[in-house]
Amino acid sequence: MKFFWLGLALLFSASAWATPAGISGRAWVLIDQVSGLELASHQADLPMAPASLTQLMTAYVLFGDIRKNKLSLSDELTVPEAATQSDGARIFLKAGDKVSVDILIQAMLLQSASDAALTLVTGADGSEAAFVERMNREARRLGMNKTRFMNATGLDQPGHAASARDLALLARALLRDFPDRQAFFKQKELDIEGIAYYSGNRLLWRDSTVDGMKVGRTVQAGFCTAASARRGDQRRVAVVLGAHSDAQRTQDALKLLNYGFENFESVLLYRAQQPVKVLSLYRGARASVGIGFAQDFHLLTPRGSAPRVKAEVVTRQPIVAPIRKGQRLGTLRLTLDGKPLGDHPLVALHDVSVAGIFGRGWDSIRLYFAK
Repeated sequence: MKFFWLGLALLFSASAWATPAGISGRAWVLIDQVSGLELASHQADLPMAPASLTQLMTAYVLFGDIRKNKLSLSDELTVPEAATQSDGARIFLKAGDKVSVDILIQAMLLQSASDAALTLVTGADGSEAAFVERMNREARRLGMNKTRFMNATGLDQPGHAASARDLALLARALLRDFPDRQAFFKQKELDIEGIAYYSGNRLLWRDSTVDGMKVGRTVQAGFCTAASARRGDQRRVAVVLGAHSDAQRTQDALKLLNYGFENFESVLLYRAQQPVKVLSLYRGARASVGIGFAQDFHLLTPRGSAPRVKAEVVTRQPIVAPIRKGQRLGTLRLTLDGKPLGDHPLVALHDVSVAGIFGRGWDSIRLYFAK
């Protein structure tokens, strides 16, 4: 992957393109959703107070519980006393009331309601502390190495921090792992007992391609946003931390998204389990083995350049059975206008056992003359 970005950087340095200008946030990052590759960044690994972007991880853990049938959207949770005394944005729940998980998640993600978040995590794990332990385990699993959660709400607390890059990883994971829950992130308004609440994500009104994800603000964090947008078959995710105003974080995120769509395209080159090449095989129960990618393989290129990408399959011969599925047997070498884009491993798409004694004997003769 480092080789890929070296090649991409060389291509861009030869162009007249510039990185996004006029971004005022203290830290920010822009990624391609499908590939996860980074398109632009500034201080993306700086741990900062994430405000209620924290609740993206709260939602991630809860969505996992729902998928495992540990929790249901229709379940009604009892509001604990501690939730009614929480700081931050609230929907003014009353202790002892029963509220559905569905409404509580909507209130948390649209309004950043700390009383809704605390009701959810207490109902799920019995205490906020127990739930936060799970949040941190998921963060480590996702590779969020600059993140440490101290609470489930995002309120300022010593040691509670995340980086822009980590939050982009989290936003990508939510989009990838829970596509059936995306309506929560693009919801503009919510009515609870006759009171209307509106999303603070102004991008939902400014750009019809934006479909999430969340905004947040605290004194320590400043104004923050994690924004996702889809245009055609392309999706980008932008995270901005430490902006000075709501208008600035909105404008920063929009500039980043526009930059990502205008200058790059993600192209599906090969589908998962699609043979990139079929190789002859010695001493196998089959005469050949297909090689390709275990997951869909997308290539990120400068916009309009995809038709000029050249691919070469490199293998080390001869290939001899037994072969196990997933075993690396080759490399896909990509170039653009003669400049390297990167080397990507190609793996066996199926097992091949050893042939019988006669097949092995014949192939031994073939191998002798192939040397």
